[in-house]
Amino acid sequence: MLQRFLKQALFVSGTCIYLINNNLFAFAKSAEGHDELSVTGTLATGYDSNITSSPDGKSDLITSTTLALDYERNAGMIGVIGGLSWTRADFVANAVENFSDPTLNLEFSKKKGRATGSFTLSASRQSKAEATINQRTVAWYYNTSFNWKYPVIDRYSIGGTLSYGMVDYTGPTTTLTDLTTKSISTDLLYKYNSQRELLAGYRIRQSDSSANNQSIDHAITTGISGKILAKLKGDLRAGYQLRQEGGSGQSFGSTTARAAVTWAVNRRFILTATLDKDFSTTANESSVDNLSFNLDAQYALTYQWSVLTGLGTGESQFLNGTELNRNDLYATWGAGTSYTLNKHLSISLNYSYFLNQSNRSTSRFERNTITFNLSSRW
Repeated sequence: MLQRFLKQALFVSGTCIYLINNNLFAFAKSAEGHDELSVTGTLATGYDSNITSSPDGKSDLITSTTLALDYERNAGMIGVIGGLSWTRADFVANAVENFSDPTLNLEFSKKKGRATGSFTLSASRQSKAEATINQRTVAWYYNTSFNWKYPVIDRYSIGGTLSYGMVDYTGPTTTLTDLTTKSISTDLLYKYNSQRELLAGYRIRQSDSSANNQSIDHAITTGISGKILAKLKGDLRAGYQLRQEGGSGQSFGSTTARAAVTWAVNRRFILTATLDKDFSTTANESSVDNLSFNLDAQYALTYQWSVLTGLGTGESQFLNGTELNRNDLYATWGAGTSYTLNKHLSISLNYSYFLNQSNRSTSRFERNTITFNLSSRW
């Protein structure tokens, strides 16, 4: 029902914006200032040298239009944020890859009072190239999570997350394995000072595939949140993780980590670093130990002009399945510039390069993309 509702609702609104060439925008805001409804239209066109992320991938010119409606309400104890968007993409040489993808997001949050937390829901249809299986896929992604935090005594608090996610492959990719993931985590937090919290936590995560295979992950981590160093702010946690495979009885142990930190060098120059080390399961039912690191820099030349660049690297070790002993190393680099005419109109031009090296010849590839974006929000 949800898929049919999204497709019908977004097809109507999306067709309208496509026919009038991305010139439909609107804005509404209540007199009290608590409710805000905005509409954003985006037109993007560009070149992709490898639309399948594979050694024999084809190149193409792609044009897409996106219509997004966003709602936010901050009055009262519970805040509400909602979003509904639709993206239509057209390929010049590979029309079979054309897609129309809707997305729905909804969040309820409580930020005041003794107990705080949030509840989120999302559903989206995504058509994209997946590097782990070297092909384009079409799938519905469903996610829901409940996050909470409660102060116990003095500087100590407890918190946690309950989450559920599902990947449902459709269309030409129905032969791939669907995946359902359930996760429960809990943290003990210590307020070191007004700007910094220390934490220790445990997470259990269960992944079930449509082929009746199951894996369970146990992770123990410690970390810090808030002001890490003088100008370095963000979240950082690391620890050890164990994956147990239900069908084969295999188990794999590895370090796990997640970090997102920002350094404001000055008012114009900002550096952002992200790190992720975790287990995952591919659409071909292979367990993978993934590591990724990205460093991005943004510099504001003027009030209207800004430039950005970023680089990243990572490794994927395939632990079982048909890709057993496969090892991928990747490197990526990108740069771009953006111009903001006013609060309603912005323009950007971005380039990215991706290189994947592997001990499997069928997984070695390069990918170049360049995209021009025109966006208006009202």
